[in-house]
Amino acid sequence: MAKKRGNEKTRKNKKRKKKTGKNEKSEKIKKKEKRTKKLERISFLKEISKDFKEEIEKENPRSEILDKLFKELYFFATKDHLTGVFNRQALNELLSREMERAVRYDLPLSVVMIDIDDFKIYNDTYGHLQGDEALRKVTKIIMQNTRKEDFVARYGGEEFIIVLPNTKIRKSIEVAERIRVAISRAKIKKTAKDIEPGFEGVTVSMGISQISGRGIKDMIHRADIALYKAKKEGKNKICVLEVKKVKK
Repeated sequence: MAKKRGNEKTRKNKKRKKKTGKNEKSEKIKKKEKRTKKLERISFLKEISKDFKEEIEKENPRSEILDKLFKELYFFATKDHLTGVFNRQALNELLSREMERAVRYDLPLSVVMIDIDDFKIYNDTYGHLQGDEALRKVTKIIMQNTRKEDFVARYGGEEFIIVLPNTKIRKSIEVAERIRVAISRAKIKKTAKDIEPGFEGVTVSMGISQISGRGIKDMIHRADIALYKAKKEGKNKICVLEVKKVKK
């Protein structure tokens, strides 16, 4: 009986060894295949890198190519393609930075929200090409009347926001009024033939708010409320929504 049990154990051990051996072989094969594929990929990438390098060196030094590529990527990521000013995503990042700085150093900070009056009617009447020309003209005037440290963003459609660092409400009103007058007097280049005399230009309404310590959304929301008030009071106007001082 002992001999039979011993023989059975020996057979089982041999079977286990065979299975283990097969598993080890299959694992080795798999690892070898993975290594081969990895080497093939590395070789392929090296070839691409080599070709890319040769193409770069044909025309310009690598630094110039990479610099140009970076500028293009930065433009597409942060700028509005029609007007060339910052887009809404960039606005949030830049305004957040300016708000942090204003809070840290106890500096004033204002925003001006601008909306082209009756732009939908203008667009529908004279076409999208004329509407695009109006947006570009308005943008140009805004940029001409702001400082280097200010930044302008297209907030959406016909709306723009100007962020004025280290600027109090009174000075913000002066800047906004200068822009409002310049836009109302400007002549927009005709792309549509059927523009009626006296309708070659557009007007804008504006809402101004200042930093409150309640965050970006609150600041923009108050500028939006002020803008709505300007529209309600007849358009081509500027309204301000100042922060209510809490009595101690």
